Formats: sequence, structure tokens, C-alpha cells
Amino acid sequence: VIKTMTRKKILLIVSALLSVGLLAWNYVGNYRVCDLLTKAGSASNCPFILTEIGINLLPIIPLFLFSLITYRMREEVYTAWFRFVRWWIPLSMFLILIAPEYSNDWMYPVEKGGVAFAVSIVFCVVSILIIAMKYISLRKS
Repeated sequence: VIKTMTRKKILLIVSALLSVGLLAWNYVGNYRVCDLLTKAGSASNCPFILTEIGINLLPIIPLFLFSLITYRMREEVYTAWFRFVRWWIPLSMFLILIAPEYSNDWMYPVEKGGVAFAVSIVFCVVSILIIAMKYISLRKS
């Protein structure tokens, strides 16, 4: 079954499932999930750990949106965009992971939430540029 699936389909399905999972998790909330998962429930560190995991997985949502956009496009457009995606998403997750949870610097307040937002914006802008440039270059030729 996997051999017949293309890279496009796999990325679309995996990012869709993870995005739906993240949105459902956000709807339910970390405290309820912790109450379901652990005996100590929300009295433990579980909600804070889940918050960290959730923030690190935020780049999955724009990944799903752009994989949906590129799914119907020509293979060349998708390939050009995917060459960027395959290193940007892991880099984004790493940058979010190493960002401090709270900032102690009033001049340069770098926090996980701000880093997640910034890398998502950069991802969206660069993805739009790559897709548009490749699409236009293919239409000209």
C-alpha cells in the first residue's frame, strides 16, 4: 500500500492527521488530557510537558495547509517546495525546542511562543514565494 502512495499523499495524510489531532487536543485541553493519561492528572507536570510538545508541533498546521495547496499542482512545483520543507520543518521544531519558555531580557524577549509564530510566518512567506516562482517559471516555458 505504501509503495503505491506518492510522497505528496503521505505528507498530506500525515500532516492532516497531526493537524486534526492538534486541534482536537487544543479543544480538549492539556488538563483534561492529563487527567485521562495519568493518575496524578493535572496535579503533576503533565500539563506543562504537553504544552511544550504542543508548541513544538505547531509548524505542522501550516505544513498541512501548503501540502493541501501543492497537492494538485505539477510535480515540479511540489518538488521545489518539498526541498525547502524537508529541512525547514525540523529546523523550526529544533528552534522552538531550544527557545526559552520565559524571557528574562526586556530588550530582546525571545520565548517559545514568539519563536513558533516567527518560524511559521517565515515558512508561509517562503513557501508562497517558492510555489509562485516555480509555478510562473513553468508557465513561461
